[in-house]
Amino acid sequence: MLPPRTKALRSPALLLALAAACTAKDGPAPSPDIPATQDIQTTDLALDLAALSGTATVVVRPAAGAVTLDVAGLTVTRVTVDGEDAALDIVDGTLSVPADADTVSVAVDYTFPARGPAMFDGWMPALGVSFVWPYACSNLFPCNPSLEDGLVFTMSVSGVDEGLTAIYPSSTHGDGPTYMAAVAVGDYTRLDLGSTSAGTALYAWYLPGTNAAARAARGTAHLVAAFDYFEQTYGAYNFGPEAGTIEVDWGSDSWGGMEHHPYFHVGTFDFDDEEAQVHEAGHGWFGDGVRLACWEDFVLSEGTTTYIAARALEQVDGPSEWAYYVDDFLVPICEGTQPNDPTLVNTIVLPDTCNEIDFENDAVWSLTTYMKGACFYEDVGDLIGPDELDLVIAEFYAAHVGTAARMEDMITLLKARAPSHADAIDALVSDWLLSYACPEDYVERCRSHTP
Repeated sequence: MLPPRTKALRSPALLLALAAACTAKDGPAPSPDIPATQDIQTTDLALDLAALSGTATVVVRPAAGAVTLDVAGLTVTRVTVDGEDAALDIVDGTLSVPADADTVSVAVDYTFPARGPAMFDGWMPALGVSFVWPYACSNLFPCNPSLEDGLVFTMSVSGVDEGLTAIYPSSTHGDGPTYMAAVAVGDYTRLDLGSTSAGTALYAWYLPGTNAAARAARGTAHLVAAFDYFEQTYGAYNFGPEAGTIEVDWGSDSWGGMEHHPYFHVGTFDFDDEEAQVHEAGHGWFGDGVRLACWEDFVLSEGTTTYIAARALEQVDGPSEWAYYVDDFLVPICEGTQPNDPTLVNTIVLPDTCNEIDFENDAVWSLTTYMKGACFYEDVGDLIGPDELDLVIAEFYAAHVGTAARMEDMITLLKARAPSHADAIDALVSDWLLSYACPEDYVERCRSHTP
């Protein structure tokens, strides 16, 4: 996801105002009654957008003799286990189904609500887009919103008005977070961007508008090359043989993007912005490819992705983003020059807890995490060399792709691969991730780097 922002800044992002509307339930730990030992392997979603109904077929390893799913935003009409009808046992929005086998197939028939444009927590027919990040999946399908439980999605969508196109993945191929699956519906034109050297085909889907084709071409000018850089430098793409960017109209706040791989969403106002496009592509490696173990590890997703997006663009002769990151975001954050902007509030970006913060209302979800995280990596690159840093990021990705990890795991690996710089890396961790104040020389340190 691209960082929350104010419209006065060019950076892509969704506004923090969305955060207050996104949650499907109160508190920092959604669905606490779902056992951690339960493992959802695949979820097949058959959605009828006209009827606002769906069938979710979930292949799952039960825990303690039952399958437990969050259905808080749904009206469940029927449940079967391996084809046999099961009783509807729903308490406080949690569905529990007895299941004794090692692996079972649970099919849930249900209806889901049409959400208004201001809600951003399910299917929004007025905008033609779904949005369930960070843990509002139960407004669209039965799920476990826990970050730990990754899964493969397969999807089919019906009930689309004539003349419109629904864009969604028939399969996500690899394990990803619950919020990754999405659908967008509109009057789309597809632009074939080409393929990477690994054979991944890239596409862009754009909506009608003034200079729409030119804007799409401008925003994706280096997308194939950057995607290729990610594949060649950090490892194979985990979500299938093709990927692409979809223009979505989020209304008056249509900035930013969302990492719905393999077809990530980018808002209309930022669809011609290369950084927005490459940032969302980068989430195929961090945020989706490697999931977060805890919301406190948000910097592992957003700091890493902000860094590798800038790194890739620079290496493929795209625009340099570092002066922009520092001048437009880091300076107001560190100097406190925009105190009324909640997206630019300084904070410690790596809290020492796990899933104890109220993420949607915590300053960790702000531009600060993106910028301080990116500057941490930039400083590490200056210390050990950016090529060596690329190798460590690639090793981390190979070890954790398809699973959840912590930022501390990345820090540990960095020190292990550069033992002579371990103390200096600890100092950078303290400077950028564990301190409220920014380093005194933060402008020079983050703007000036080894390309």
